[in-house]
Amino acid sequence: MTTLLRLLWPYLHRHRRVLFLALAMMVFVDLLAYVIPWTVGYVTDSIYPVINEVGSMRRLVIVSVLLVLTALVRGAVVHGMIRAYWYCAESTVRDLRDALYRKLQHLDISFYDHARTGDLMSRATYDIQILRNVIAFGIEHRVRIIVISVTVFVLMLIQDLTLALAVYVVIPLFGTLIIRYSRRLRSATVEQQQEMGRMNTHLQENITGVRVVKAFAMEEAEIQRFTERNATMLTRDLAAALPQAHLNPLLLMVDGVGALILLVVGGMQVINGGMTLGTLLSFISFLAVMGFPLRILAFNTSLINQGRGAMERILEIINSPDQHRHNLGTLTAPLQGAIRFDKVSFGYNQNTPVLKEISFDVAPGQRIGLFGLTGAGKSTLISLIPRFYAPTSGTILIDGHPVQEWEMQHLRSRIGTVLQETFLFSATIRENIAFARPEATDQEIHAVARHAQLHDFILSLPRGYDTLVGEYGVGLSGGQRQRLAIARTLLQDPQILILDDCTSSLDAVTERKIQQQLRLLMEGRTTIIIAQRLSTLTMADRIIVLDGGTIQDVASHSQLMQRNSLYRTMYQKQEV
Repeated sequence: MTTLLRLLWPYLHRHRRVLFLALAMMVFVDLLAYVIPWTVGYVTDSIYPVINEVGSMRRLVIVSVLLVLTALVRGAVVHGMIRAYWYCAESTVRDLRDALYRKLQHLDISFYDHARTGDLMSRATYDIQILRNVIAFGIEHRVRIIVISVTVFVLMLIQDLTLALAVYVVIPLFGTLIIRYSRRLRSATVEQQQEMGRMNTHLQENITGVRVVKAFAMEEAEIQRFTERNATMLTRDLAAALPQAHLNPLLLMVDGVGALILLVVGGMQVINGGMTLGTLLSFISFLAVMGFPLRILAFNTSLINQGRGAMERILEIINSPDQHRHNLGTLTAPLQGAIRFDKVSFGYNQNTPVLKEISFDVAPGQRIGLFGLTGAGKSTLISLIPRFYAPTSGTILIDGHPVQEWEMQHLRSRIGTVLQETFLFSATIRENIAFARPEATDQEIHAVARHAQLHDFILSLPRGYDTLVGEYGVGLSGGQRQRLAIARTLLQDPQILILDDCTSSLDAVTERKIQQQLRLLMEGRTTIIIAQRLSTLTMADRIIVLDGGTIQDVASHSQLMQRNSLYRTMYQKQEV
């Protein structure tokens, strides 16, 4: 519990006053609970034996009224306590969820190269939910377990030292059982949460790739795979529940042993006249109060262990290095668009370089094409310009300054990128186009849509620009998604424009129309073009030929047609 609170405290301390108020109300409620055992002893010893005497009935009525008032006060305070705990819980997990989402936005691209989306979703939902439950009632239960156990023991000692020690002789056994099964719960809980992440990953991948599944008629095979994964999840769940199932009856047995000791030792004292019957009944009532900690201890131990595992999984992301450690630059001057690669090498791992000693210069406003077969390193090269990755060696300069001297957000805001894989948000067409500039006017949005040859299509839709785009752009053709992505980038009005095979999904007629608009839009902007269709590369002033991560040639289209056999062969095949 201490470890979990230490991990949670940076997010919990903002709401500590509400938490302490809830704890204070909880202690007050429990103190009122001790009125009942005291009352039982008092009534048994002081009222029942003299019930026929004058004033005894009045005292019984007064005690009864006090018990009713105590119950009403406890009810009101419990209401406030529960609201305070839940406010603290919901507020804390809101802050934690914000911190996690903020971190996910700032993590390096390299983090997502290896991360599993389903596992990240599990941490942001399932693990957060566990922590909410820990704060809402896990902390309360653990504190009540401690407070009630200690308070009842002290009150028993005050009433009868010998009997209290006799009842609590089972405490060492009690503690040993808790420690033993807590370790088992901790291990089983970690495996359970990891398996939950794997199952969510499987589910997310299947839903995302459902068209591929149906295209290959693999529905039954996928059902079988999920059934196996779900069975593994069941095994992990049962493994996490088993220690709790073992611990609960053992605790109840310990409780039964305590009750047996109480009845035998206390009963003998009553028979021998060493203790009043009221005191014995008071002890029995105190033992009943101890029933609450015993009933919830196993569940609480499991919940605390789950919470610790969840917090560690979340902190694993929050404490991961992010792009801020690279964002040491402060330069925010307007970009002119000059780009220089000086002996730049890069590899996603040290043993497999993707780019080797790349050097070239791009003047402001110049258009550069990148040509190479699949795996030549074209997309990797352009990802170095907006600092998605850092070069392994060499230097990249923009306007004569190394890229690391530029403030990262400023640099990326001035580089427009249309990627080969177009991603659209589940929002309206207007919102998707205006993603980089939410304040853009309708006139500006319509203008870039016209440039992307998309305006007429949008107007043909029943709701026009307010049409909702399905998840991942479902409902639009591949060409329409790419045109929308082009419009989104053009609205950004960048100084450097990167087109990563952005016309690959267009038919030849539409491609020629967009090429005509792109020639006008490229004016005054440094543009880097990657295209599988080499006709698109004819718009470039120079074309860099990449092969095996190295530059094999740099020339214009006409020059490459004359002297580069690979380029000429590929161009002629596409012209056939």
